[in-house]
Amino acid sequence: MTNAYSEMYLEDAMRTLGEAVDFALCDQGLTPAELTAILSNALEMKQFERGMPCVVCGMAGDELARDIIAHAGLTPVKCRETYPFDRSPQYWAGWVLAYAQWMSSLGFNELLEVAPLDWIIGSYHPLHEASEDKFAQIVIDKWNDAQADKKGLKAARKAAGLTQKQLTAQSGVKLRAIQLYEQNQLDLRRASVSSALALANALNCAIEDLVWKPVALEYDSRAIPSIEL
Repeated sequence: MTNAYSEMYLEDAMRTLGEAVDFALCDQGLTPAELTAILSNALEMKQFERGMPCVVCGMAGDELARDIIAHAGLTPVKCRETYPFDRSPQYWAGWVLAYAQWMSSLGFNELLEVAPLDWIIGSYHPLHEASEDKFAQIVIDKWNDAQADKKGLKAARKAAGLTQKQLTAQSGVKLRAIQLYEQNQLDLRRASVSSALALANALNCAIEDLVWKPVALEYDSRAIPSIEL
C-alpha cells in the first residue's frame, strides 16, 4: 500500500483538516451530515487527498473550511481570533480522517461513504485514546466489507441469483474453493485460468469482474490495542 502523499506533509494535513472540520461544525453550524456531503464533493478535498501543499499545509484549517463552504454556495462566517487549547471531538474527527485517507490512499468520498462524520464523532469515545492506526484499520475494514457486497465473486454470484452450491454445480469449481474466494482467504487472481473462466461463464461476466483485492494497511498490528465500539 502506497501512502497518498509524502509523510513530511502528514502532521500539517491532519491539523489542517481537524481545524477545518471543527470550524465548519462548531463555528459555521453545519450538521455532520451536511458537512459529510460537502466534503465528499469538494474540489479542495480532491486536492487535499493528493497532498497538494497549498491545501494541506499552505493555509489554516478555518481558511480551508471557508473556501469549501463558499464553493458549496454558502456564506462562511468569520474566523475566530483564537482557538482553545483543548481539541474537540470535531477536531479529532478531521484529524483521524486525514490520517485514514493518507494511510489508505482512498478518496475522502469513499471513506465518508462508510464512515460519515456523525459516525466518526460518535466514535470519539473510546477511539480518541487509541492510535490513529487503530481508527484507520476500523474504517478500512468497514470499506472492505462494503466493497465485498458490491465487487468480486460474492457480489457477482448474488447478482446472478445463485447460491454457492448452485455456482459449484454450474461451474465445476469446488464449493470450498468458492467459499474461500468469497472470504478473501484465497486470491482468485491466483486461480487457474480454467477455474476463473468457468466461474465467469457461469455468472455471465468477465473474469475482471470477479477479481477484487481488499485494501490492506501497512503497520505493526501488534502495537494496536483491541478496542470495542
